[in-house]
Amino acid sequence: MKVNNKIGWQKYEDLLQSQMDNPFLDELYSQMTGDYGDEEAGLEDAEQDQGDQGHFVMPMNDRLMENISMASNFDCWMGHTNFNITEEVLERLNKTAGVEVLKICSRYRFFVGIGKMFDFSEVRTDIEKSLGDAKGGSKNEQEDSEVPE
Repeated sequence: MKVNNKIGWQKYEDLLQSQMDNPFLDELYSQMTGDYGDEEAGLEDAEQDQGDQGHFVMPMNDRLMENISMASNFDCWMGHTNFNITEEVLERLNKTAGVEVLKICSRYRFFVGIGKMFDFSEVRTDIEKSLGDAKGGSKNEQEDSEVPE
């Protein structure tokens, strides 16, 4: 079966936001603070605590700080593919003008940070053209839609 190489794009800030808005984090926070009671009472207590402290402080670790810093310094995108990210694909991505940061996340996913002086739509087109004829795939079909969350 011959499959056309496709890349779906997801804005990295959207990915970070969805991770931070994850209900699991709310549950984890509740467990850490010992808030197991009634949700309404918990909200009232939280509002009172926030009034006392001024604001909610989210624990920050080095990785989260690195991700936020990356997102503020580059135009960051996650590329989702239907083909293996091989050494050849890595080299082609690395040689693409505008790609300042590149990280292979998995067999089918990569992260790119686009330099501030480059237009993502142009870099995206260059990446898709370059990877369209990568080993193991045929001509690339441009994927205009972003990856659904």
